[in-house]
Amino acid sequence: MAKTNAAHRREAGYGHWRWQRLSAVLTLVLMVYFTYMVVQMGAMDYAAARNFVAVPMHALALACLVTIGFYHAALGVQVIVEDYIALNQGRVALIMLLRSLFVVLACLSLGAIASIVQII
Repeated sequence: MAKTNAAHRREAGYGHWRWQRLSAVLTLVLMVYFTYMVVQMGAMDYAAARNFVAVPMHALALACLVTIGFYHAALGVQVIVEDYIALNQGRVALIMLLRSLFVVLACLSLGAIASIVQII
């Protein structure tokens, strides 16, 4: 059995598969916490909700959710492009463009969280 696992680790897509599964589990756990946060903010006005998100524990969890969620999305979109886009030469450029888009969106989201916490 150990030989089978070692053989899988040498396959080309094993690392991508492993990170996609790990990020999915982490995103699921963080989404449960985010759902709790949204339920707690349900009856709050804007200022109270902003103060709730400004709590370091909540802001950190939200920042982790944004980071891991966008990473997981980028991995999933890469698989979709590799499987369904017929352009062999344009595929790599499209994947790099989409990754760049996810990085920009993640940075903007993290910047918004940082401004709520008043780090920026």
